[in-house]
Amino acid sequence: MDEDSETQKLLNGSVESPLNALPRAKATKLQQKPNSRWMPSCWFIDCLPCIRARYVLAFMLFLGLCNVYALRVNLSVAIVQMTAEHPHHHQRSFDWSSSEQGWVLSSFFFGYLITQIPGGWLATRFGGKYVFGIGVLVTSLLTLITPQMAYLNLWALVACRVVIGFFEGVTFPSMIAMFGVWSPPLERSMLTSIALSGPYIGNVIAFPLSGVLCETMGWPWVFYCFGFAGIAWFIAWLFLVSNTPAEHPRISPKEIEYIESTIQAEILTRKATPKRPPPWKYILTSPAVIAIAIANFCSNWGFYTLLTCLPTFLKQTLCLDIKKNGFYSAIPYLCEFIVALGWGQVTDILRQRRLVSTTVIRKVNNTLGLCLPALFLLLCSYYGTNTLWAVVFLSLSVGSIGFTVSGFPVNNLDVAPKYAGVILGFANMIGTIPGFLGPIVAKQIAKEPAVGACGSECNDPLTVDTYQQEWRLVFIIAAEVYVFGAMAYNLLGSGKKQPWAEGYIDTDQLDDNTKSFEET
Repeated sequence: MDEDSETQKLLNGSVESPLNALPRAKATKLQQKPNSRWMPSCWFIDCLPCIRARYVLAFMLFLGLCNVYALRVNLSVAIVQMTAEHPHHHQRSFDWSSSEQGWVLSSFFFGYLITQIPGGWLATRFGGKYVFGIGVLVTSLLTLITPQMAYLNLWALVACRVVIGFFEGVTFPSMIAMFGVWSPPLERSMLTSIALSGPYIGNVIAFPLSGVLCETMGWPWVFYCFGFAGIAWFIAWLFLVSNTPAEHPRISPKEIEYIESTIQAEILTRKATPKRPPPWKYILTSPAVIAIAIANFCSNWGFYTLLTCLPTFLKQTLCLDIKKNGFYSAIPYLCEFIVALGWGQVTDILRQRRLVSTTVIRKVNNTLGLCLPALFLLLCSYYGTNTLWAVVFLSLSVGSIGFTVSGFPVNNLDVAPKYAGVILGFANMIGTIPGFLGPIVAKQIAKEPAVGACGSECNDPLTVDTYQQEWRLVFIIAAEVYVFGAMAYNLLGSGKKQPWAEGYIDTDQLDDNTKSFEET
């Protein structure tokens, strides 16, 4: 695809788009740089024309999601030192019971649940740049005061984490809203994949770095360092990103024309489609939608349980020091990133060559991404009694979740493309519930004895054996939930457009039209 040549044809009027080329007056207007009274004039110079503004946006979203996941999981490692009998650097520790630790770890998701659906509306109303940016900024500022909230009392910390989750909840919906005005249809999968790599890399960075910070500087610095990193990202975000291509001070006129001409076809197609309220009755009673929600819930049960409690498990059953704990906790999420990236490409090839139907590939992906994690969790619960095998089985379990990336998360586009956003919001709300239920259940089962968790009892076989039996039950419950999700999806799931989803935008046909336009 030659973006420059196609755009030049549009600007010259020699080629007309399938839905009529943009008026020449608008094309001329697009060539003018936006004005700003507070930015220096040199800021508008296109110094690096080879770097497209939409790719800068995708990269900044990648870094932003790295930050929000680091801000989310840093407590999972820090709490190991916060509740230790003798924390490093003589930092204050807290005598929290296992159930209280469960409330601290799960509190984030209470706030996160609330803003899943409003986040998309706010981004549409006020601009994704400000909603996403403010979400990360406030999360970072609250992370900086997290140690002070912990010193105040337990419930002040819980309240702080709830508010952190509240502001972080707008990030993913606002990201989707920004791509709606920035990403050409044929590049949407690629740009979204770049941004969605952020959470994986954020986990891989946050776990080991948190362990190093706890050991070398003390647990409060886990929150200080990640908080300041989020603020630094926000400053760069303000200067490098704009709400729309037309508002961007450094974008080339050719790129503006290319983005807006391709998206214009999509917008006009939506306007030509009669607006109807979402058919809630059919959505909430559709077996295909229920299957998506159940699979989301069941997949996230094991995922969130390990995301919040994995460092605690490694401490209690293997007595790892905080530095090794952080490094070993990161390995499973690196495996998940590799599987998700590689298997997503395989899935696309299978669909493009029409080797299997959409329904079959969705069910295969969900079966692999739910049953394999269950199998490896069970193996870890019985045979993960040393560091090597525990890390191997946990890495295989979390890594296998990557198969679901091309399963239920994108199935909403198959069953009802017109209402995909509504279904996504509904399924994500259901899928967030395990975020606060999973850690609470895990901490209720894997309770610490009256004596400290990682003191002299680390060498006590009886204590370690007790922990292993308790975590075995936690993993068995997670495995059962995984298997239930696979069975429910295979019974109810579908890759076909549902009868009540008429009047939808056919994304494949739209992409074909865009390809024809490019070949003109």
